Amino acid sequence: MKLLTIATIVMLTSLAAALFVDNEVTIKDVHLCCASCVDGVNDALKGVDGVTNVASDQNTKSVAFKVSNDEAAKKAIEALADSGFFGTAKHGKKDLTFPDAGAKKDAKSTKVKFFGVHLCCRSCVKSAHSALKDVKGVSSIDIDREAGTVTVSGTDILQTDAVTALNKGGFYGKIAE
Repeated sequence: MKLLTIATIVMLTSLAAALFVDNEVTIKDVHLCCASCVDGVNDALKGVDGVTNVASDQNTKSVAFKVSNDEAAKKAIEALADSGFFGTAKHGKKDLTFPDAGAKKDAKSTKVKFFGVHLCCRSCVKSAHSALKDVKGVSSIDIDREAGTVTVSGTDILQTDAVTALNKGGFYGKIAE
């Protein structure tokens, strides 16, 4: 009887822990300037297994959704990056990281080209430009909205600085080789 009681307690404790596992992912500081940006986030997450209840808030520049497990959270972040979005992400209390953008540590370039950047409207273009204009060494910025590319040119541009600046603007882009 004592063994049955202990087994029941263990089972109920496990069940209670499973019910209280934080399954919400929140992402702050995402570039969401218009309804098309919000649609872009929704479209990016639509096909990710284990992701539900997606809510994007243009005013707070945040995205929240439920996930079935850690793998779904990881896949959701990858899907957002593939669609050109970036932000500070948490799964419950755990930090989530976006995929590496391909910047080489301490690498300086005369040109850094990003592809896969979300640029659905003129406001996106303006925001991406604003995010990168103060990067040390940048003298020009070329943005191709249709291609989803952003190219910064100048002297001794640290790739990591360019990535950090683009990310702070709420955008994700992969550095072209």
